[in-house]
Amino acid sequence: MAAPAPHSTRAASAFALAACFCAALAAPALLTLASRPAASEIEREFRRPAPFPARPVSAQTLAVWPRMFDAWYADHFGLRSTLIRWNNALTLFALEDSPTSEIVVGPEQWMFTTRDRAVQVRRGADPFSARELELWADVLADRRRWCEERGVRYVFAIAPNKETIYPDRWPARLDIVGPTRREQLVEHVRERADVPLVDLTPALEQARADFAREGEVYFRLGTHWNDRGALYAYRALLEHAARESPQFAPRPLGDFSFAPTDFQDDSWAGRLYLEDVLTQPNVEVQLAFERGVPDSFWREAREKRLVSIDTAHARDDLPRAVVFHDSMGEKLRPLLAEHFSRASFRWVSDFDTDLIEREKPDIVIQLFVERALSAFSLSTSPLDTPERCQAEFEASTSVLARGLAELEADRSQAGRPVELVRGGDGSVTVRYGGGGVLAPHFEAPAGAWPVLRLEFDAPADGHALVEFKTERHREYARIARGVQRPIRAGRNVVFVKLRVPQLSGRLRLHPGLAAGEYVLRDLEVRAVPE
Repeated sequence: MAAPAPHSTRAASAFALAACFCAALAAPALLTLASRPAASEIEREFRRPAPFPARPVSAQTLAVWPRMFDAWYADHFGLRSTLIRWNNALTLFALEDSPTSEIVVGPEQWMFTTRDRAVQVRRGADPFSARELELWADVLADRRRWCEERGVRYVFAIAPNKETIYPDRWPARLDIVGPTRREQLVEHVRERADVPLVDLTPALEQARADFAREGEVYFRLGTHWNDRGALYAYRALLEHAARESPQFAPRPLGDFSFAPTDFQDDSWAGRLYLEDVLTQPNVEVQLAFERGVPDSFWREAREKRLVSIDTAHARDDLPRAVVFHDSMGEKLRPLLAEHFSRASFRWVSDFDTDLIEREKPDIVIQLFVERALSAFSLSTSPLDTPERCQAEFEASTSVLARGLAELEADRSQAGRPVELVRGGDGSVTVRYGGGGVLAPHFEAPAGAWPVLRLEFDAPADGHALVEFKTERHREYARIARGVQRPIRAGRNVVFVKLRVPQLSGRLRLHPGLAAGEYVLRDLEVRAVPE
């Protein structure tokens, strides 16, 4: 039997172990003081690092200071990127699970986003209600009618989610329980000729079949279609438009080819700090004809990640277009621009009637990814003009909320302060830094929509924004669930009609999107019949 270690040896070992443990705990803090991670380490996560909070100057700022410091430290502590990388590699490769709640992982590390309730959308667990279906169909029909009154063709297209085209790569444990929202909407409007809906799913299924030997049509490690998928989507869009106007016919497939590229493009690998071990094949589309919009223009647009682009073609005898789109439309821009003497591309959810009136296009194309059918609300119709909303408002005697007494500054957005100063004349001055103002609570009766009338003075031209929540969506989302209205410097009276089933909570108001002082004069909400 071996003799026990001397007491001094055991003590030294215990001390060394404790010292190593304390050093490991202290290392991130010490490294945080010694050096700062490069901003690019955070920017790879598609966000900016949290700034160090300013010294608190009031009880209000002191209350949020710890939360702001926590956000800063979480982005700047030492060894952050190394620890994140180790955690992600262990979770993904050893445990075969997703290292983040923002994606789910299928066979062979195929990655699918969870944003915009995408998992529920795929499973059919977040269906449209009958009222929502009818609202989507009616608003799309109203947009088409509004465009046709101006001699403009209107097309609304749905880009399928990656999992719709690659169901065999979807995690088997996430079973299908019902039809998706896309399937519901396509079926609902099948017999309605006034709804300009184009489902791009068949085109992308054909693309997968045609390129089965060459490779995929969506990015394995990302969310979007690659250049192969974008080419088939472009052709399907213009083929649909050309059924009524042959001038929109797409170029033949023979005018395009593909060349391999090492550029990873849309990939979660960088965000997971695993870009050296997670790679995917990729191709770039090659055009066999001279571009009317130079390639240098598109290189600059990609580098700057421009959300608004106006293109001018070398030929001025071509038709004109306005294209509203989400991220699925980015790869379509260079393809579509070759067909139009001028094209205005806007990476927005709005149906911007002011832009359409200014541009006077021959066609308006609106493109959204399939999961947007859950994230977005078609809450306004172009037929709800300010004049019509005012007339309906004045004809209503059903007052839901009135006055400025119950206005509150929204304190949920740290670092984006709003200060309300109440005047002796009943007005409220909003010293605005980007946050919002919570409107008085109200409930719209069944069979009615609320119409908001807001009167205020603005320091400059811009846009007012009204955000809302629903029983399904408990968070504000400016892009998905907000309505913008143009404003001018000086006195403004803005009417907003919200066609929102299951409206929930308080509206969040932004009298302007630029910082400054806005003086609210009056607020009233009335119910008008659907």
